[in-house]
Amino acid sequence: MNLPSSTSVTSASDSDTSPGNSPDTCEGYGSRDSWVTHSARFRCIIRFYCTHCLLRKHPTSFRPSCLAFYDSSPPHHSHRVSCSDCGSYTHIHCAGDDANSTPYRCPPCRDPDSFSFFRPIIDANGVRCVDKSLSGAFLCAAKISASSMNKAVSFAKCEAERKGKDAAVAKKRAREALDDVIKLDEKAKSDVEFSANRDQKPSLSPASTNSYQLKKPKADHPSVK
Repeated sequence: MNLPSSTSVTSASDSDTSPGNSPDTCEGYGSRDSWVTHSARFRCIIRFYCTHCLLRKHPTSFRPSCLAFYDSSPPHHSHRVSCSDCGSYTHIHCAGDDANSTPYRCPPCRDPDSFSFFRPIIDANGVRCVDKSLSGAFLCAAKISASSMNKAVSFAKCEAERKGKDAAVAKKRAREALDDVIKLDEKAKSDVEFSANRDQKPSLSPASTNSYQLKKPKADHPSVK
């Protein structure tokens, strides 16, 4: 399979723009000639990696020798050997004689400087192309990307539901607090009105009290027999 030609060199104005979080740039090496990048959630951040960097960032998600993706669980411990550096699992029959070496190191960790999961082949005409093994690496990276983004969607959904519940609780508490403030305000107004009415009530002077007592009819004295 032939690949598109290399990405054209960026202009001076483009070079001033940070390549981070760009779907056209691999955030592993910062290369703009990655042909295609895969999106993945890495340490709670959505990032973009080329095929090689994505596989290197997720060593426990696949078998580095046969590029088999762990869609459920890794192989049984009796059928696998673990890399002492990255913790990836490799089938014993895929590791061959290296499985007996202690400590065992997978091919990427054994030769980190020159090893690459995805290095396109350049034919006699200068056209980049991939063979079956490179297609397998690309497919494995695509599966890891899809699984990672599905988990990111689930996580985002759970976060949205949690924040929605928190917002509903906060709204209820705010409404209750507002009702309490309204009740306190009404009580304060009622107390002020009661105090004002009590202060405005006319009081009887001593003179008016004596006049009232003089005008009050006296009770008849009982006759003396």
